[in-house]
Amino acid sequence: MRRIALIIIILASFLTGVNGQHRIVENPAIVQQSHPELQIEKILFYADSVVVRFVILNKLSEGGWFCADKNTYIEDSDSFTRLRVIGKSDIPWCPNAHTFTKVGEELHFSLIFPPLPGEPETLNIIEVCDKSCFELKGIILSEKLNRDLRLFDEAMRFYSENNYAKALVLFGEIVEEIPPKPTHVYGYSFYNLARICWEIGERDTAKEWARQLELSGLPNSQYFLRNLKQEMVE
Repeated sequence: MRRIALIIIILASFLTGVNGQHRIVENPAIVQQSHPELQIEKILFYADSVVVRFVILNKLSEGGWFCADKNTYIEDSDSFTRLRVIGKSDIPWCPNAHTFTKVGEELHFSLIFPPLPGEPETLNIIEVCDKSCFELKGIILSEKLNRDLRLFDEAMRFYSENNYAKALVLFGEIVEEIPPKPTHVYGYSFYNLARICWEIGERDTAKEWARQLELSGLPNSQYFLRNLKQEMVE
């Protein structure tokens, strides 16, 4: 009996490897979006498709509705390869629509697209329609970038609460490794590390963070260095 169960597990693993997902991105950050109440819960990359799982929160006391247009595309932000949606679940195609019944109600649904070539780093999802179309641009697929964006938000919260010790730890974690295509959070993290250390009297450490920022080669480093030069006055 145990041998049969083992064979079943091995077969299931093999089939998953052939037809199943080979990449999963959970709760990706989105650089620009038309509908703040629309979020991506998960993106699953299969050999034959890409499945995007969404959730939308209704904020209207009455008249709230949502649907998916068949002219919705997924797009590689770098190559601009654009592919139209081929399926959906738990949401009507427009002009039919899901009608919300109360404020705070959530609709969870999925859109299915053809597989994208290569390993894209960012995606766009664009609905082309006549009314209330949604656009999600700069969907970040890198696990590190998404992690660092969340750490940055948390670090900024600690900084705003004057919890400098925790803010310094998180900003420091962010800049431990700079990815090939960094976002704004890395320059801001170096900047905040230097200015916090300066504020709490650790002047030598502040200067070292400023030096690390200069050596980082980040695209926005000169902007932050100019600001630090004005703030870090003996």
